[in-house]
Amino acid sequence: MQAAFQRVATSRPNILRESYHAFAGHPVRVRIVGRRLADEFCRPFAHLDRNEARSAVPSLTIDLCDEEEAGIARPKESTSDDLETTWSIADGLLAIPPDGRLVYYRFRGSETWLDRAAQQMIGWTASSQQLTLYERGKPMLPLLAVWYHDRGVQLIHAGLVSKNGHGVLFPGMGGAGKSTSALACVDAGFDYLGDDYIGLQACEDGSFVGHSLYDSIWLEPGHMARFPLLPPNAIHGTNASEDKSLVLLSQLFPKQLARSARIRVLAWPRVVNASATRFRPASKDEVLPALIRNSLHTPIPRLGSRGLQRLARLVEQVPIYWLELGQDLTQIPRRVDELLAVVTRS
Repeated sequence: MQAAFQRVATSRPNILRESYHAFAGHPVRVRIVGRRLADEFCRPFAHLDRNEARSAVPSLTIDLCDEEEAGIARPKESTSDDLETTWSIADGLLAIPPDGRLVYYRFRGSETWLDRAAQQMIGWTASSQQLTLYERGKPMLPLLAVWYHDRGVQLIHAGLVSKNGHGVLFPGMGGAGKSTSALACVDAGFDYLGDDYIGLQACEDGSFVGHSLYDSIWLEPGHMARFPLLPPNAIHGTNASEDKSLVLLSQLFPKQLARSARIRVLAWPRVVNASATRFRPASKDEVLPALIRNSLHTPIPRLGSRGLQRLARLVEQVPIYWLELGQDLTQIPRRVDELLAVVTRS
């Protein structure tokens, strides 16, 4: 596949696009043959652009090709037919050969490999015209989850906002209020790092840093209507099963997208039948089991002993609160602001 990509890149220089990004602080080089595919792939990473990283040795190289625009089919020998162990991940097929070096992911018309030793990802998609909202909003999530894991960054199911570099983590299952809390805070001036998945990294001093993965957000039409800025910028899917719409926040809040933030407080949102939003302390015994169950919904690699230990340290080191969400959305950022003031004073 690498040889085939080099041939395509050499023969189609007019549609080759190159960009540089920073994923959890690591320099990443992206080369894409196909103008539309390059646009679609790079939009969710717009806030992670780092053109100054061109001179740095990349920690990851991503090479992708749009078969339709390039006019060259993918190599036939790149199939996964001989891979014994496979998983169904995010409606796709993921496989890892016994030695663990290569990771393969097939999703509809796309096929991608990650070489963990060479720190290289290479893939082909049948047509950028057929990308789903999932691919347009969170490209390569299962493979990037493995790459982040290899660098000590654990993907967790949570939202994250920050103010003056102080991060507020919103864990929770779907429907708990992660997206509502994150969007209400961003609308009030907070910085956005994610509403669904973020990267969690433990630092040597005992603190924790959260890393932004994408600038995208999905919402159901009724939910989106609660935020007037979103509907005019929504991207709707063409598949009947895509009941949510995609919004790229780099188009709405370009100056409020942070790359990373120190996590100062864990605020677990839950919707309550009340008009007012309030917060109250939560016990570690309540939160840790729920956080572990919540983390089982992240892409592979699955939660192992190191991941469990990291979550236990997070709950031990970071103040934790229940964030009980009332009907008035404007109260959410006020309570979060007050919560940050409480924990930063202590």
